[in-house]
Amino acid sequence: MNNQLAQPSQPTLQKIKDEYGNMTSSQKKIGAYILKEPSSVIKSSITELCNKTGVKSEASIVRFYRLLGFSGYKEFKIRMAQELAGRTFYHSYEDINIDDEPSVVKNKIFNGAISTLIANSQIDNINVYEAARDMINQSNRIIFLGYAASAALCYYAYFRFLQLGLDCHFFMDSHINAALLANPNPNDLLFCVSHSGETRDLIDLIEEMPQNDVSILLITSKENSTLAKMADIVLVTKSDETSIATDAMNSRVAQICAIDSLFSIVSLGRGEDALSRLMAIRKTFLNYKKQ
Repeated sequence: MNNQLAQPSQPTLQKIKDEYGNMTSSQKKIGAYILKEPSSVIKSSITELCNKTGVKSEASIVRFYRLLGFSGYKEFKIRMAQELAGRTFYHSYEDINIDDEPSVVKNKIFNGAISTLIANSQIDNINVYEAARDMINQSNRIIFLGYAASAALCYYAYFRFLQLGLDCHFFMDSHINAALLANPNPNDLLFCVSHSGETRDLIDLIEEMPQNDVSILLITSKENSTLAKMADIVLVTKSDETSIATDAMNSRVAQICAIDSLFSIVSLGRGEDALSRLMAIRKTFLNYKKQ
């Protein structure tokens, strides 16, 4: 049996941020130092890092990198060097400043989105997509749930999957959703989108809903959130937001690509039937274009 720990499937610095709240006091010291001085880790021995972070023993460093999924300190440093060389997530783009010229703002927005997409494409989570595909294929009805900015993503997902001939439903009104799920059907699938994973309307709806063999698929940026703990499958997207982008803009960019990826995976699995449907819809749409 191979006892080597699997390498982390997401950028290390982002993983530190995500796990920070669950860390011990010593681990938080190490994590805070690495987030502040990531390049210093590459040049430090385990003893030097121990001294720099102020922890009592090298065993604390060992427990820290094992928490992140690394089997050795060298492996941890190599991954850090690779990520810093690619500027993965950590200051992968600059904050937007109040006195920035429009051209600078535009460049920062586009560069931030590009960096976010590259980083998300490198996350090793194809098994989650495959499980989500199977869940969609096994469902009798898909109900898309999301509010505020997430509602726009749900509406887009609803439009995409509707083209495959699936029984899809989307309503922006929480009261309509509550009525719809007061008596859910067996094999219903709730396709939820929530950046924070703490959307109260969704949490209350799921808690009050009768559990009639209903499955939950969640797209979120917070893998340890309340909704993530309630979901059967969690598809996590990552981003490092700028201070002025308060509505998780780059996360939305990653989430819409996650939706399109999932749609394409489901479509390909349905073969010629899906292709025929999509071609027929495209032909129909041509009638709405000015000739």
